[in-house]
Formats: sequence, C-alpha cells, structure tokens
Amino acid sequence: MNETMIIIVFTLWYTGSLIVSENISKNDKLGTEGLFFISMLFSPIVGLLIKLIFIKK
Repeated sequence: MNETMIIIVFTLWYTGSLIVSENISKNDKLGTEGLFFISMLFSPIVGLLIKLIFIKK
C-alpha cells in the first residue's frame, strides 16, 4: 500500500510539472526546461505561481 501511494504521488507530481512547463512557458525567459526544473524541485503549483507572478512579457 505504501509504495503504491508513492508511485501515485510521484506520477501526479511529474504529470503536473509537465503540464505546467509545456503548456504555460513556451517563449519565456525561463523556458520550458527551467520551469520544469522548478516545478519538479518545489511543486507544480509553485512553478505556476513563479510563472504568473514573476515572469511577465
């Protein structure tokens, strides 16, 4: 049961990071890879907030 929960949480975290990085940061300073790294390191929600608050075109 414990390893199933870890796999589910990691899969959701990874999927959220991919969605944030691929759909939101197409042509920004940070780029797709940078936002993906921030989303994986902290959380997809933090990556989204960094994009929306700090990086403006």
